[in-house]
Amino acid sequence: MVEFTWREEAAPAATFGPGSVVVSAFPSAGLATIVAAHYIIRALKLPRIGRFDSPDVSPIAIVQGGEVNPMVRAYGRPDLALVLSEFPPTPSQANALARTILDSAERHRARMIVCLEGIVPHPAGGDEPDEEGETVAPVAEGEPVEQVWVAFSHKEPGLLKAFEPAGARVLEDGVIGGVSGALLVQGLSRSLPVAVFLVSARVAEGLPDHRAGAALIEALDRLLPEMEIDTGPLRAQAEQIEKALRAAMKARPTASAESPTTPSPEMYR
Repeated sequence: MVEFTWREEAAPAATFGPGSVVVSAFPSAGLATIVAAHYIIRALKLPRIGRFDSPDVSPIAIVQGGEVNPMVRAYGRPDLALVLSEFPPTPSQANALARTILDSAERHRARMIVCLEGIVPHPAGGDEPDEEGETVAPVAEGEPVEQVWVAFSHKEPGLLKAFEPAGARVLEDGVIGGVSGALLVQGLSRSLPVAVFLVSARVAEGLPDHRAGAALIEALDRLLPEMEIDTGPLRAQAEQIEKALRAAMKARPTASAESPTTPSPEMYR
């Protein structure tokens, strides 16, 4: 059986504690979760406070800013912890990670776990071309492009009331997999509430969906006003990426086979 061990790397006073919120972000549609997690870490200047070790995971090191990071790690402060991995776990690893996250959250007396997920939107009446000739899923009148839903391990009246400011629709039907799905199911037998924010993310372009990532952060920000994160720069970056992508796609038919047009590395930042 796959097992993970939570190893703290910060002094007890610097890590998450009683009444804190644990956020989990693992890869999903549009990489919106990873975009959101990295932006939160930078915006709040969260230090790394721990890691999840297991002999069953791939030997991968993540190097960022010259610093070596384990594949699954946590950042945080006394009122917040964020668990992050850029690589999706296998089903058995997802179950083990969920169990370890729940155990750690209960041991630190956190008040809830909030998972971030990206999903592919399902068009209601077929795809329609936009004014640029791109194919996009239609959006209902008055509905934001990045719709956010929420699902709970326990639909308790108090919890539903607490999530109202987030502005997310309660998910009535759907399938949630990975660590988020495992946390919801394992949360059924725990007293610690587990919730999942799901955002409609675009994946056709093959680039991270920064707008969907911003929508996840904004839902969290409304739920947790103490976060106070400005997503303006993230949405501006989404516009820059889209403009660069459109220019690259328009130039593609005239590019020679010997020197194909490729996106600039800056587009992924």
